[in-house]
Formats: sequence, C-alpha cells, structure tokens
Amino acid sequence: MRLRILDRYLLREFLLPLIYCLDAFALLWIVSNLFGTLDDFIDNQVGFGQIVRYYLVTFPEALVQIVPMSLLLGLLFCLANLGKHHELLAMRAGGVSLTRIATPLLAVGLLATLLVLGVNELFVPGAKDRAGNLMRQFRGKAEEGIVENLFFNNPRENRDWYIRRYNTQTRELENPEIHERNPDGTPRRDIYADRARWVDGRWIFYDVDLYDQTTGATSPLVERHATIVFPHLTERPNRLVMENKKPSAMTSRELRGTIRSLTRANRLAHVPKLRVELHYRYAFPLTCLMVMWLGIPLGLQTNRGGALRSVGVAIALVIAYHFVTNIALALGGGGHLPPPLAAWFTNLIFAGVGAVLFWRIR
Repeated sequence: MRLRILDRYLLREFLLPLIYCLDAFALLWIVSNLFGTLDDFIDNQVGFGQIVRYYLVTFPEALVQIVPMSLLLGLLFCLANLGKHHELLAMRAGGVSLTRIATPLLAVGLLATLLVLGVNELFVPGAKDRAGNLMRQFRGKAEEGIVENLFFNNPRENRDWYIRRYNTQTRELENPEIHERNPDGTPRRDIYADRARWVDGRWIFYDVDLYDQTTGATSPLVERHATIVFPHLTERPNRLVMENKKPSAMTSRELRGTIRSLTRANRLAHVPKLRVELHYRYAFPLTCLMVMWLGIPLGLQTNRGGALRSVGVAIALVIAYHFVTNIALALGGGGHLPPPLAAWFTNLIFAGVGAVLFWRIR
C-alpha cells in the first residue's frame, strides 16, 4: 500500500507541471501560428468551424514536437520542487530506491511514446498538404480533393506521366499527357487527352490525340479517338500520387511500398533518404521515453537549482537533441551512415548518457 501511495504522489506531482507545460507550449504555438494566418481568416471571412477544422489538421504535427519538450520540462520542475522540500531525500532515507522512484515516471514516458507513435502515424503524414489545401480553399483558389501538376516517371515501362489536375475523390485526371519511350530512350508515342478516369481497374481516356513517333516522318502520325482504353497503362491512381509525396508526408506503409518500387526499378538515389525517414518514424516517438530516462538523473543532480536551472537544462537538451538528430539524418540521407543508425543515433546517445548518470547517482 505504501508503494501505491508513493506512485500516486509522484504522478500527481509530475502530471500537474506536465499539463501546465503542454498548455503553455500549445498556446504559444497557436498564437505564433495565428500571426501568419489571421489576416487570411479575416480577409476571406472564414467561419469559426472552418478555423477549428484547420487547427485540427495542423495541430497534431505540433503536438508530437510539444510532448517530448513538455515531458522533460515538467519532469525537471517536478524533481526540482521535490528536492526543494527535501522530499526526495526523505524517500531515499526511507529505503526507497532510485529505481522505485523512477518507475512511475518512466511509465508515463512509455505511454507518451505510444501516444506520439499513434499520432505521428495516423494524423501527421500529409498534414501540411491538407492544411495548405484548406487555406487555398479559404482563399477560393482550390477545391477539396484536388491535386495539381502531378509528374510520375515509370522507368520500368519507359514512360512519363504529366497531369494538370487530379481529383482524388472521383479518380479523374484533367489534361493528362503520357510520353512513352523505347528502351534506348528515343520517343515512341505521345498521348494527349482532355481527361481520363480510373474505372474497374483500368484508365479510360476521352478526346485523345495519339502521336506515333516511330514512323520516321518529319511530322508524327496523329490518331484521334473520342474514347480509348490502354490496357498496358497499369499505373494505379494511388501510385501516381505517391511519387509526388515528400517522405515526411507518407505513412510507414507508403514508405515501405515506395522503397520496394524504387528498388525494383533500380532507382536507388532516393532510397537511403526514404529508409532513414522510415526508421525515424519509429525512433522519434521513443524520444518521449529517452527524455524521461535522461531527465530523471539530471533532475536529481540539479534539483537544488530550482525552476530556472530546470528550464536551462531543458533548453540545452532540446537544442542538443535537434542538433545531433539533424546531422545524423543528413548523413543517413546522403548515404554516409546506415539508415537505422542515422535514425536511432540520438536515442542511443541519450540512452547511454542516461545509463551513466543513473549509475553515478545510484
């Protein structure tokens, strides 16, 4: 029973500053974001419901960055407060081990890791694109579900697609162009259409002009069709869109599929960057647990400095984390580090430093 009471007490002392930090960081992010969007909201008479929708789309990306910082700062505030009133000293004098004190705090870090993992996978990929599309809709310059200026290269089949507009809801292309090449790279056939639709697993093209480049004539032979189907065009709609996504906008499943497609096509230039992004998708959420692992011994060592020192330690750790992470990811994307090592490098450093600090104060 005594240990259960201790758990509840430690969690209460930690969760209160954690909530304050989360609220403060979230409010700071919203206010800073409003500086860039408020004029658009006012000029385009955007309703309150639409503004809420915009922030529901954009906030998850900020949340996954806020949670680790809030955990670290809340933890250091908690330990500083407990140290100020000599409660940590009383716990240790009463026979409570450092491991026992750390267990409920690390459990919170583990739960936060799972939360960030879920949010980072379900809501963050594509959030910037959705937010940008919403803003264009507010300005009257875009429609929901419309992707503009798609380009897709299929090196295995020696053809390129260019699509002016693609409606993701109706799977309809506007003004698609397809340029087919021979294996040696010379032009074979060009397809220009007014529109195309994906129906029953095939593309149906409307108002089509076909330019046969294999005749050797000065002017290529032109065929015109009101409607035509090309069974050999097997590129599915999702694949056309995927090629134009940034790695950060892909889900883990999409990243794995893109890596497989590029590897099969022997297009290996972008594969290291995609693999780094895939591994980092799982490494980043673990930062929540790592900041707790590192913050507990640091907080126990610096608890006499009070809140101001806690803030300084938190800021220094956040800067160090981002500095080392950005360097490691850049090296991994450039092929100078193995992708798994590049993605997990900072967490490995935090884990090692935390273990040393725990050993020193045990």
